[in-house]
Amino acid sequence: MTLTQSLTSIDFKQLFIHQLNRVNCTKGYLIRNLPLLEKIASFRTMKLAIQEDLDDVKKQQLRIDEMYKLLGSKASDEGCEVVKSVIEEAFNLGNGAGKSTIVNDMDIILYVQLIENIELTSFRMLKLIAEFLGNDEITQMVTECFDENIDNDRLFTLISKEYLAKKANETK
Repeated sequence: MTLTQSLTSIDFKQLFIHQLNRVNCTKGYLIRNLPLLEKIASFRTMKLAIQEDLDDVKKQQLRIDEMYKLLGSKASDEGCEVVKSVIEEAFNLGNGAGKSTIVNDMDIILYVQLIENIELTSFRMLKLIAEFLGNDEITQMVTECFDENIDNDRLFTLISKEYLAKKANETK
């Protein structure tokens, strides 16, 4: 018996929804908290990147809401504990009293990229499961979210390089 023979379409739907809940949880935290990171970021390029990421997160949230509708399901916080702990740690950056600006800015980038990579892994899993659901619309929405996360991860990597190069030149 193969994996596809042992799992029913209901099992795939439940599995997809379980994974979607984790992504949904992450998006909700980001929508509420990315503006706080934007405020504490010290340089304009990072502020713009955070705003761009927030815009993408809002678009992705709309797609996620649509996926729930297509599946006849509602969002749940079940299974979000690990994701919540990483995100809550990231958003405690505002309490970074005594940290230098460069440490604080690099912490912001680190945590944004950690969250992006959690999302990338989740969307990669959702893409795999979506293939077995047989719903092209859901597969397309997941792919769009995945691609946006890849772009944002690359953007923050470029910003890190630019920022560190600028700081290195300031010390010369």
